[in-house]
Amino acid sequence: MTNIDPTVLALMVPAILGLVEFIKALGLSGKVLTLVSAGLGALLTVLALLLEPGIAQKIFVGILGGLAASGFYDFGKLIGSAPTKKPTSGPLYATAAGQMVNPYSEH
Repeated sequence: MTNIDPTVLALMVPAILGLVEFIKALGLSGKVLTLVSAGLGALLTVLALLLEPGIAQKIFVGILGGLAASGFYDFGKLIGSAPTKKPTSGPLYATAAGQMVNPYSEH
């Protein structure tokens, strides 16, 4: 029996996690995601066993690179967008006089 290169195995786990998160973002949810995760694990394990370790490693690095780029782009969009509306509700704080004040409401 052929063993999986430990580097490929180390790359496989975050690749499966990232692919499942990607599929989750497409709208799939619930117990189906568990089946998808197991299926991806089985598929990628077979792929890693059939391919030479160098090729399998390059495939997983490519998958992780694409997922990282996608996440980095989404993060950039998130921090680049300004809130369009000032919050009007939030936690209440007690003043020294014991009054409850909402710092977000207009006075």
